[in-house]
Amino acid sequence: MAFKRLVVVSPLFSVNAPQPARFRELVRRWAGRFEVTVLTFDTGSSASSMADGAELALMKFTRAGRLLIRSRLKLRDQEQNDLKQGGSGISSGKPGLRNWLRKVHINRFFFPDVFIVEYLNIRKHLETLAGNLQPDAVIISVSPFSLLFLAGALKRKFPHIKVVIDTGDPFHGDSSSYSRRLLHRLFARRVERAGLEKADMTVVPSLILKKHYLCCYGDVVDEQRIRVIENGISEVFTRIRAGRADRSTPFRMVYAGRFYRKMRDPSCLYGAVQQFQPGEVLLKIFGNIQEEYLPPASDPRFMTGGVITAEGLAREYEEADLVVYLDNAYGVQIPGKVYEVLAVNRPVIYICHDEASPSYEIVNGKDGVFTVTNDRQSIAEGIARARQETVAEMYHRGSELYTFDSLASRYIVLLEGLISGDQANRLTR
Repeated sequence: MAFKRLVVVSPLFSVNAPQPARFRELVRRWAGRFEVTVLTFDTGSSASSMADGAELALMKFTRAGRLLIRSRLKLRDQEQNDLKQGGSGISSGKPGLRNWLRKVHINRFFFPDVFIVEYLNIRKHLETLAGNLQPDAVIISVSPFSLLFLAGALKRKFPHIKVVIDTGDPFHGDSSSYSRRLLHRLFARRVERAGLEKADMTVVPSLILKKHYLCCYGDVVDEQRIRVIENGISEVFTRIRAGRADRSTPFRMVYAGRFYRKMRDPSCLYGAVQQFQPGEVLLKIFGNIQEEYLPPASDPRFMTGGVITAEGLAREYEEADLVVYLDNAYGVQIPGKVYEVLAVNRPVIYICHDEASPSYEIVNGKDGVFTVTNDRQSIAEGIARARQETVAEMYHRGSELYTFDSLASRYIVLLEGLISGDQANRLTR
């Protein structure tokens, strides 16, 4: 089969965030089947080393983008470096101003999000790139949501190019607090509808999100135009050997991820851990955790490790007796973390609010998963049951379906079918 050209629009391709990380893994595996070009911003990071077989088309931020986006990326990089070195995560120099900037949610002042200030810049670069390369397909990562507008603009100018929208979260029906603001409620559905209508294909990470889109936009999309390609699992988590044979006190638990007010609050988890005596259990917490969600600093039953690499987290999982997963309290999103913890060959305590949760369908009935409700007593009982789990047991949870090798292969089949189907249609017209 002849090589086909593919353009991927991922504005922050080199940044450590779920969607860019997903596309870095996929692009590495696509490079042997497609001529891949990634349109992304020059963030100052070593993006070229992450492309691995693909070409990079780098954009420069506009003045507004440098002020509102690039400056915050630099601040986040400084905070993460500080956390890795054991600091507080608040950059030095002008702590008052920087601490204030860190807490301001810029997106609340923009619609759809702060990247709207860069939309025309991205559109210009994409149209130039499409005109020069004449790709068979363009994949647009709509994280940020401002990129939903690109689908219509691209199809108007290049109707022969197949446009694929890849979304991690829904814009209308998102579980974030800012999505419940008046402007969002008034226009989010219209913006998302327009993007989905113009795209030739929409890729979503879960069946429940596909059902959500069909319910909301069934008059402009159908089953064949929305496909499910789940979030992938880094191979470092699939290499973890069977459970530790030297289990001893304290019983070691690991949680990795962020916390959010109301949506993912750790207070019940902390209360459950405190029902055990000091020395019986240890909960290690990793991630860029806001100060208000940190556990008691002087309590020996807790340890916070700050930001950690995937390789470092895999080592922590390997030393753990139990992996902790705290589910979202609401929303149709399925965090990619749920696939990660299932891939780890350790017992998992799954903390959910009710069985209507989208993640519940994925974990329900899986080997070595202890499902509890989000209250102190239920979580404490789940931990107690997990302490009785047989040591060094292997778990078979079907995680091989969600490796990036598997997902990239399924995506390739989707893309080749989309492209070749279009060529076949041209021949028959």
